Amino acid sequence: MEAIHDIVSAKPLDGYKVDVEFDTGDRAVFDCSRYLDKPYWHRLKDKSFFNQVFVGYGTLVWPDEIDIGPEDVWEFAERYS
Repeated sequence: MEAIHDIVSAKPLDGYKVDVEFDTGDRAVFDCSRYLDKPYWHRLKDKSFFNQVFVGYGTLVWPDEIDIGPEDVWEFAERYS
């Protein structure tokens, strides 16, 4: 089993994407659009809500305890450095 790498920083981008940095130093862009039509994440469609993303305990988090785990971000993010 591959280790889970914590997210250490997150910055919202246009197009429901988040620029992230992992504890490994890897940087990537994670596209959240795959989650928007799922009930748990539907509030992310609101751009002002989406832009409130922050990092909590190595995870992407939004208000009201909405989150996306670092294992999904690591697997599906597009690395650029």
